[in-house]
Amino acid sequence: MKPTTANTSRRIHLVDALEWRLGRHALIGEGAASVTDVVERVVATRAWPAEAADLTVALRHRDPKLDALNQALESRTLVRSYAFRGGSYIFTPSTATDLLMTRTVTRIWETKRWQEQGGFTISDWQPLREALRGILDGGPMTRSQISESLHRIPGLRHLAPAALGAGADSLYKPLHWWGDICFGPPHGTEATFQRAWHQRDEPTDAAVDEAGRRSIRAYLHSYAPATFESLTYWLTQGLGVPKRRLLSWIQDLGSEITTIDVDGVDSLALTADVDSILTARSTEHLRLLPAFDPWFFGPGTADNRLIPTTQRAKASNGYPLVISAGRAIATWRVRAKTVVVKPFAPSTGMPFQLLKDEVQHLARILNKELDLVLDP
Repeated sequence: MKPTTANTSRRIHLVDALEWRLGRHALIGEGAASVTDVVERVVATRAWPAEAADLTVALRHRDPKLDALNQALESRTLVRSYAFRGGSYIFTPSTATDLLMTRTVTRIWETKRWQEQGGFTISDWQPLREALRGILDGGPMTRSQISESLHRIPGLRHLAPAALGAGADSLYKPLHWWGDICFGPPHGTEATFQRAWHQRDEPTDAAVDEAGRRSIRAYLHSYAPATFESLTYWLTQGLGVPKRRLLSWIQDLGSEITTIDVDGVDSLALTADVDSILTARSTEHLRLLPAFDPWFFGPGTADNRLIPTTQRAKASNGYPLVISAGRAIATWRVRAKTVVVKPFAPSTGMPFQLLKDEVQHLARILNKELDLVLDP
């Protein structure tokens, strides 16, 4: 089953549609004005490995600094929480509120298996939430520090092992989704948790539905024209939203969403963005993207319009990728003072000067001398 939306009789070629998306991602043009602007444009970015997250932001910023993302997290203009497929992601507080609220739709913490894995029962839930607010009032804490604090509370002493053990994330993740806690700055090699940007009551179905609709708007404003499969990857595979619920949110948005024909493939876009998408025209450019970049992990690596199916494993396994006109054409890596680029196909058609320019852009960001080497 796929959504029914308003249709436009106009069509666009994929290469032109990707030009619009590249602009939204600040991968062409003058770049984003701030770290927050970058993260809003990509909706969410994977937080680990930290150096890849730093580069994801720096490559899109008009005045790139590798420590800018960390500064934004420390100032709490951005937050880091458990989100897609159980991993940690970085977003603005408002985006985090919406995406994490949609994650609660499964109510997975109420299942027996989840509670057994996390070492708690549902009756522990509200007392734990209230206790953690007090425990974290003094600032971020590691898992072991939280465990020690729980051990000192008679009614919650039995949760001390759960807060530290192998299944601890089953205890912590729902607290992220509810907006009670988020990641704090690391303590050496240990992760910490801190009180989140706000606390909220258990979300109602109506509140979850509204958050879901806002999440669709945000996704389409960054990743349009998007196939329904890409939207499903983002919200169903990523956050557990049942496909039927996702379809209902799309239907609720009604005329706010329009279907565009992209080289014969029905794709969704915000109606407000349709004119600018349809007038986009491809230009020649090339970018180096770090591991796990949102350019690929927003639509999903299964989208063979962005990366050949035969090369998909490279994206999934964290290879940095070179894109030309939005599509992956090579891998790259920094080795000593060289950037080694390995094309997917013979390098005779590689836009060499554009590649050299991009390597020098990377060198300025990393503040080191770099030369280009092609690995044919």
